[in-house]
Formats: sequence, C-alpha cells, structure tokens
Amino acid sequence: MMHKGMLWMSALALVATLTVATPASAQETELQGFTVSAGVFYPTKSAVRKATNDVWFNINLGYTFQTSEPNESGYYYDLGVLVGYYGSDDIYNIPVLATLTGYVNPQFFYRAGLGIGFTKQFRTGFTGGTRNETNFAYMVELGYNFNTGATPISLTVGYQGVSGARDQFTGFTVGLLLRF
Repeated sequence: MMHKGMLWMSALALVATLTVATPASAQETELQGFTVSAGVFYPTKSAVRKATNDVWFNINLGYTFQTSEPNESGYYYDLGVLVGYYGSDDIYNIPVLATLTGYVNPQFFYRAGLGIGFTKQFRTGFTGGTRNETNFAYMVELGYNFNTGATPISLTVGYQGVSGARDQFTGFTVGLLLRF
C-alpha cells in the first residue's frame, strides 16, 4: 500500500496550488475550471501485459488555473494541474502533474505534463510481490474537440510513463475528456 503520509502531502500540495492560483483565475477567460478524462492505458512492455491485463483503466482530474489570451493566429494555452490513476490488478500509478495545454484551433489541442508518480509496482521480474515508489512522471496527449460549446467533449490519444519503474507504467492512452 502507498505510504499514506506521501499521499496526504501530495493532496495538500495540490490544494495549496489551487488555492494560490484561484484569485488569478477570476481575471482570465471562461475555459478555466475542471477537466475529467477517462479511458484506457495500453502498456508498451509485453511482460507487463502478460503479468496483468492488456488494457488498464485510466482516469484523470485536472484543474486549469491560468489561460493566455489568443494571439493573432488564434493559438492560446492553459496552465494547470492534474491528478490521475491508471492500473491493473495489484499495480498502479497515481500521477500528480503540472500541465500545459496548447490550443492550435477550436478543434485541436495538445497537453503535456510533468510531475511525480506514486506507484505500486512489481519487484524484480513480474512476479514475487510489489513495492511502493515515488518517481518522475510525464505525459503527452493530442486531442480533438467534438463539441466546443458550454461543456466541451474531446477525444484524446497520448503517451505517459514513470521513470525508474522498468517501463511498468509506460504506454499509450485513449480517452474522452470533459471540461466544466
């Protein structure tokens, strides 16, 4: 099981970030707020798929705290934070990331994130128990907005991973993202 003190510290850091960022968001555009995305994660390492499942569940909750003004070509970006979960059976990763989302036009966007991953991973080999670790985590996604109205819905495809985990949490993602 993950060390509860580290989970509490991460949650506290996220709340502090949101609290500090909230006053600035009152002056920005209407795209600020929460995002929820859910989908699947496909591990790139075949040994991981053999030891668990071919496809894992993936969910993320994000918050945008700053949005730039669009430039003359229409490009703008968001800064935010994201907390997620993906895993299968007895192993999982909980990434806590700072994110940058760039909007190329009203339909297409990209999102990149860097931060910390709290993992429960296999010990050496893919049998014989698990251990908890904290490592550098990252993600990159491309997205397409189906609906750009009051509640935008998007399809995302991405790649994410955790350093130092022997590629147990490296793989591709596909999901639906909802902004509110």
